[in-house]
Amino acid sequence: MQQVVYVANPVSGLIHVFQLQDNELVPLQEIQTGGEVQPLVISPDKRWLYAGVRPDFRVLSYPIAADGRLGTPASAPLSGSASHTCTDARGKLFFAASYAFNHVSVSRMDAAGRVLAPHQRIDKLMAAHSVTLLHDKQGHQELLVACLKDDAIRRFTLDDQDRLSPHPQGDLYTAAGAGPRHLALHPTNGDLYCLNELDCTLNRYHREPDGRISARESQDIMPAGYEGERWGADIHLSPDGRFLYTSERASSLLTLFGIDEGDGALTLQGHFPTESCPRGFAIDHSGHYLIAAGQTSHSLAVHRIAAQTGQLSLSTRQPVGEGAMWIRVLALEGEAR
Repeated sequence: MQQVVYVANPVSGLIHVFQLQDNELVPLQEIQTGGEVQPLVISPDKRWLYAGVRPDFRVLSYPIAADGRLGTPASAPLSGSASHTCTDARGKLFFAASYAFNHVSVSRMDAAGRVLAPHQRIDKLMAAHSVTLLHDKQGHQELLVACLKDDAIRRFTLDDQDRLSPHPQGDLYTAAGAGPRHLALHPTNGDLYCLNELDCTLNRYHREPDGRISARESQDIMPAGYEGERWGADIHLSPDGRFLYTSERASSLLTLFGIDEGDGALTLQGHFPTESCPRGFAIDHSGHYLIAAGQTSHSLAVHRIAAQTGQLSLSTRQPVGEGAMWIRVLALEGEAR
């Protein structure tokens, strides 16, 4: 499997492009975005990389070449600074959460896949930190917006006019002061997970076929007896759905949970040191490697994932630009370009 890794470095304004060869990151390209580049997302057809840039609030649509290199981007305005982005399942819509401006915006894409200016904005979503798309086999799509200062995950349905409306089943709520930040979806069992930034808890929910979402459990991601600052950052699952990982910035720790194949219950299985202030990380498509970005170390750590246990061991480190934050991994093998 040929894989390419994209890393956003907002302080430097750079996107680094690497080939992932075994456990090594081999430099392939370095792109100057001309701004503070932060959230990255790859289109469903794997032909575009979308990058949110500040301070002039825009999204850059980079065409992806056959080898993963990025071409000349198109630019479109955003309604505010983007903290997190995603697309719909068809690759026709682009969603951006704005933490600083308390809103989520919806943009269409043109026929080629370039993002256009927003056609809808929903305000009063306090500290909207992330956007996550849910879709089912019937083609229904729903957007979840984690609103840190509301202690809520706002639910929206998506209609045929590409507009969001409040979900008829209402929103999800965390514990007071938890600060919901990022979400992750299990690939098969219907569970979804919310990493809470302020108290470093992990909530597990289950989504029924009729759309009902109910809370199942909440776990602390920090070691027993930990008394330091709590500053949760990112969350991802292994491709096979057996393991879940979170990152915490104050301690610079990655946390591993095992996922029961029967009832989906979470079991804490270990903590692992990584780069300082791991603001973002990603897991490759083979499930063999976890790549963590050190926001203050300006380096990436490539951790090997033990196949049977999910335990992490450091393989290599790679220097990058300043403020390394976002990581996306693209699988090239078998893709028609």
